[in-house]
Amino acid sequence: MIKADIALADLSYEPTWHGDRLTIGPSRLTPYAHPMLEARVVRAPGRWFIVVRERLADSFGDTDKHVVIDAPDDTTYHALHHECLLWPLDYVLIEAAQAGHRLRVRAGLLGSAPVYGRVTDDQVKISWDSADFSDRPAMIDMEVASHQLALRTTYAARQLYTGVVLLTERASLHVEPGRARYRYPEPIEESIPAVDDGEDRLPQFSEALRRAVSLRPWLEGSVSLELSGGMDSATVAVALAGLHKDIDSKGILLDGDVRGPQVRRRQLMAERLGLADHTVDITAFPPSLDLSAPPEPYGFCREFYLEACSALWASARDKGRHTLFTGVGGDELFPAYLDEISVGAAKGPIWARDARSYAEELLTPRALGAARSQPLFDAPASPVPVTSLLANACRAPDLLKHGQWPVHPLSDPRLAYLCHRLPRSSREGREVMRRYLESHLGGDVFPKGYLKETFADVLPPLIASHADTLKAQLKECALADLGLVDRHAVIALLATITNTRSHPATSAFASFLSLERSARQASNP
Repeated sequence: MIKADIALADLSYEPTWHGDRLTIGPSRLTPYAHPMLEARVVRAPGRWFIVVRERLADSFGDTDKHVVIDAPDDTTYHALHHECLLWPLDYVLIEAAQAGHRLRVRAGLLGSAPVYGRVTDDQVKISWDSADFSDRPAMIDMEVASHQLALRTTYAARQLYTGVVLLTERASLHVEPGRARYRYPEPIEESIPAVDDGEDRLPQFSEALRRAVSLRPWLEGSVSLELSGGMDSATVAVALAGLHKDIDSKGILLDGDVRGPQVRRRQLMAERLGLADHTVDITAFPPSLDLSAPPEPYGFCREFYLEACSALWASARDKGRHTLFTGVGGDELFPAYLDEISVGAAKGPIWARDARSYAEELLTPRALGAARSQPLFDAPASPVPVTSLLANACRAPDLLKHGQWPVHPLSDPRLAYLCHRLPRSSREGREVMRRYLESHLGGDVFPKGYLKETFADVLPPLIASHADTLKAQLKECALADLGLVDRHAVIALLATITNTRSHPATSAFASFLSLERSARQASNP
């Protein structure tokens, strides 16, 4: 939500607002400009802070998005600071003390558009876009890279580039001359499901979802909805349509057996909810497989395939729609606890295990040893599920570059708290969500056992058709030069995909390609 380049020595200057940024001497702090965000600067003798945060629906009367407040006394300063820390939506807070040239950066708990930080000598760099840290040669963190290559992605402060940290939710970065330290938050308590007492949980779910959707201000004609055709985004669509009109839904039409049912579900939802639906065809926006230098820096925390999504986000921006509601978080709302699942299911689906096997075959013995070790640097348990936080980190920079502010109602901590503690009968098979959709859409949109959409068939044939080009580009392999992968194993995996169109093999290869791009960029920024 903010970008900043700060020299600690400049903290001696008084902060001043100039146009779209805060200046302290030559240093600059630039909030992301968006109607759903506001910036507040609070100054007091010898100290100040700036907060960039999501706007609340009930405080939207103040249309001035940039406000500078001179606190008359310590009581006022502390009260305004405390308000920021308790803000119910997402925020980034940067605090400065002139004495000792000290700086602290705090993150909110939602992780909607997380920021990264790098501290070098007297300089602090903060950005919501990890690509901004490719401005100089970087060292690859071998342990982090090994885990990512083995499809064991972790949510942690440590990132692929050594010296760059991600501010995980509720974390803080403390900086003073000659010293920097990172502080994780306290973990949340473990969820314990309720005993099934026969109570109907649908009203509780409906009310919690309504609250999550209505927390932010609603600007007519400004909202789009990412509608995939699945239950998660459909649930958000129903909640939005129950409160507002003029909703522009957007989605990607897939090929194969899923296309017909997906098109039918979209048509039914658009008709019954009054959505203006817009789609793009998956074949019109294939993912780039080129390993040559990209036209712009490549973020090291990024989904591999965003081309079709980018087309949708650009169309939303061109229509003046700047806020995107999504179904991110729905997969994590209804967990199965260990005493509710079989031993085989607890080990994960066979597809995922096969993908990890293919991925591990690429690794050198050194990298494999690192990948199989349990990471000791994970962020603690959070109010927002980790998979949602990782999805935010991967997608947010591209969304923001397209002028879109993401809103994920199904990642709302209060909704997650409720759903994680539902009795098994309400969680299993997403029963309470299924009933919610049935009550608003009818039973024919998401019948039990409906054919789900999947991107699994997109990459295998595309990679196979570009196999010769990829093989030529991989004569030079940055990850092999680093001692992380065996180049011959990479070429063998490419041949496996060409011959079999294996989805697990493709998943492992896509992860490799993403890391290879980042490794090449690190050595040649």
